[in-house]
Amino acid sequence: MFAVIIMDKSMLLEVIGDTIENRFLDFLIEGRGLDYSKKDIAEGCGISRPTVYAILPKMLKEGLVKSTRKIGRVQLYTLNEKSEKVKIMLKLEEMLLKKSFEEVGAGKMKIPA
Repeated sequence: MFAVIIMDKSMLLEVIGDTIENRFLDFLIEGRGLDYSKKDIAEGCGISRPTVYAILPKMLKEGLVKSTRKIGRVQLYTLNEKSEKVKIMLKLEEMLLKKSFEEVGAGKMKIPA
């Protein structure tokens, strides 16, 4: 039996598209300042660990993600906030959040109970 993970899309994913790479970055953006194992990333993104193993080298090579430290044999990773692409995504998320708060304040958006 397989478990199906249904995730609500973040505002950022709604705008940039729900790809595996974007989910990966969105997860790390949401947890800015923290570092994660491959298992944590897989669970947080709703993807398999083999998928993380497949795309992580590309993300590291592009400078979007960086390795931080090792705990035992487990390597941890975090968002590379010095990357220009990451800076743009962070700015976009900031703008989306600001717009969302403005809509809530203006009564245009309903907050789920």
